[in-house]
Amino acid sequence: MKIAKLSSLAVPALVLISCATATAPGPVAPARDPNALSPLAQSPRRIPEPKIRVGLLTDEARAELPRINGGWVIVGEAGPHTLRRGFTAIAPRAGAPVRWTVRVATFDTAAAAEQEAERVRGMTSVPVEVVQDAAGKWRVLAGDFESSEAGDPVREEILRRGYRPPLYVIRRASAEPFARRLVLEDDEGSRYTIEGDSILVLPAEGETLRIAGQPYRGGARLRINDRGLLNVINEVGLEDYLRGVVPGELGPRTYDELEAQKAQAIAARTYAVRRLGEFAAEGYDICPTAACQVYRGFSIEEELSNQAIDATAGMVMVHDGRPIDALYTSTCGGETSDVSTMFPGRDDPYLKRARCVELEVMRLRGRRDGEVVSETEASAAIFAAIAGLPARSGSLAGAEVVAAVEAANRIIGWTPPAPAAPPPTARRADVLDYLGRTWGLSAIGRELTLPEDRAYFFGEQRANDATAAVQAFLVKYGIVPAQAATGAELDGPMPRTELHALLLSWLGELGAIGDVEARISALDASRMELKLASGNRTFPIPPEPLPLFRRFRERHREESSVPVMVSDRARVIHDRAGTPLAIVVEANYDGASFDRTSGFANWTRSYRADQIVASMAGRVPIRELRGLRPLAEDASHRVTRMEVTAEEGRTFVLEGIQIRFSLELPDNLFEMIRTKDADGVDRYTFFGKGWGHGTGMCQIGAYGMAFRGWDVERILKNFYSGIEIERFD
Repeated sequence: MKIAKLSSLAVPALVLISCATATAPGPVAPARDPNALSPLAQSPRRIPEPKIRVGLLTDEARAELPRINGGWVIVGEAGPHTLRRGFTAIAPRAGAPVRWTVRVATFDTAAAAEQEAERVRGMTSVPVEVVQDAAGKWRVLAGDFESSEAGDPVREEILRRGYRPPLYVIRRASAEPFARRLVLEDDEGSRYTIEGDSILVLPAEGETLRIAGQPYRGGARLRINDRGLLNVINEVGLEDYLRGVVPGELGPRTYDELEAQKAQAIAARTYAVRRLGEFAAEGYDICPTAACQVYRGFSIEEELSNQAIDATAGMVMVHDGRPIDALYTSTCGGETSDVSTMFPGRDDPYLKRARCVELEVMRLRGRRDGEVVSETEASAAIFAAIAGLPARSGSLAGAEVVAAVEAANRIIGWTPPAPAAPPPTARRADVLDYLGRTWGLSAIGRELTLPEDRAYFFGEQRANDATAAVQAFLVKYGIVPAQAATGAELDGPMPRTELHALLLSWLGELGAIGDVEARISALDASRMELKLASGNRTFPIPPEPLPLFRRFRERHREESSVPVMVSDRARVIHDRAGTPLAIVVEANYDGASFDRTSGFANWTRSYRADQIVASMAGRVPIRELRGLRPLAEDASHRVTRMEVTAEEGRTFVLEGIQIRFSLELPDNLFEMIRTKDADGVDRYTFFGKGWGHGTGMCQIGAYGMAFRGWDVERILKNFYSGIEIERFD
């Protein structure tokens, strides 16, 4: 390889980057300016093995790397060089016109490709040819077009003739010969030509470099592709690559269980290892999007993810001694499917249907069964139990108000300086005035709320009212139930439940009771552990049954026995010593699946027929939708085949993942209802669960399992049949 210095030129202000494999500058005459391109005896930087190459950008005319502290190390076939300037790499065919073609299929042998090409020739009038790519694969290509849009009609024509999608309009390889050389222009006007397919660019100092504005570990390989343009590739150590994958696939701030993060690290590492060389024709191994697995580089690294990656360093899943194709899906709706469901034609033995359901349901004992009540009524019942008062509904008598307030005072350990006169009635205004006199709330309310506050809450006429000062304080500090924020019912009786709920809030405000709500991390007959941001907290379960409520959204019911699973949310009301006084368990309306915390544990999508046509048209040729009919589903109830009736009664069948993408649904796990809009257009409503292809590891399910106490090996072996976990060599 040879580097020649050319004339000084102005440097274009263009920022682009691509992917590539290895090669770099050849020898160059020593530069007089130490900042110019100069040879090195050896490279001061190395990318740790094993390496992976991530294709970040393709078909770029130019790639710009700005000046940085310490400059750049540029490594090529003839050895390393240093350049202490920013520079722009220019592709051989920068500015040349690009041609397009329809890629129909790719085969390992020329004979198989030619056989398919002959079949496709009967479907279109444009020339169909077989071309070998840079990776040695044989492609069947249809047509030669000036633009991508010009190739769309041919693609649709082939689809209409019954060819199975997907088909893509792609750039053609250059038909004109070009020299395999790069031109570098640095930011001081020096220009060099570099013979060879690619160069590897590394920062001389620091851990990262920027590609397309984002920081990445490793280096940037600039590779000339078969179209004479540049692919910009992040060449990076496999373990460092995972640091930019795992947090993007399973966010550790939300899914903060180490064993789940380990499972994600091993799955992502296995997926990457299995795909090394997959895009060899383009000079890289893997893409950075969800089409492969999401990679965002240095900017998303997280401590917990890095801990999981380090703890599992080099570990991959194998089946019959070979790394598996470790597919994974975000949310599975309680069970995954065989790989053949979403990917017809595949039958990998380790990608089989797996359950993702909690089987260990425990029970908490309560004191009695009651009726369904509101949150206020539940709070009232809890106060009555704590205070030793009868839990009754209905109107209060004045003596009952005094008894309840005195019980609250005993719990908070407070004696009024002078006994307040009992309220003459249980009218709401009289009760509020009594509370104001007992606890000095009239003066407190006047100090802490403005006349304008009281006028805003209750109207101008009550801005200076003594009762309004009490009421405004209770409203402002969230002590009263929401309905007490109006003055309209002051003449009406205060219900017993309203007073008791207010007094429970008052106990909490004065620190007599505590209130902790979080997810249950452990539970047995003697203790309950809640997972808090500050660390787990354990509460003893008293031998005597407590007030125990089960909550569905805003409705509560006291029960003598409540089914509970680890990871359910619970609210523990406790005394100053931390002893529970009452427990409220929130029933999860997504049921018992391990992935029930996902936002896609249930979903609804509703589309008009014309909206579905618009989403389908990019994949299959359709102008009008006359009907949809599921033809088959698998054991997990995912739809495997869907019949589509189009214009003029024409029908075709969608299979597997085509169904999800064509209908713009999160998963194939759905039921469908067909109705009509007011204008007579059909509407299709889909009720479903799951997000992704539903195959392999369920990521949110893995988190639920880890929360339940499963270790990484148990998690992975639940989702991948017959695998072993070994260190990758």
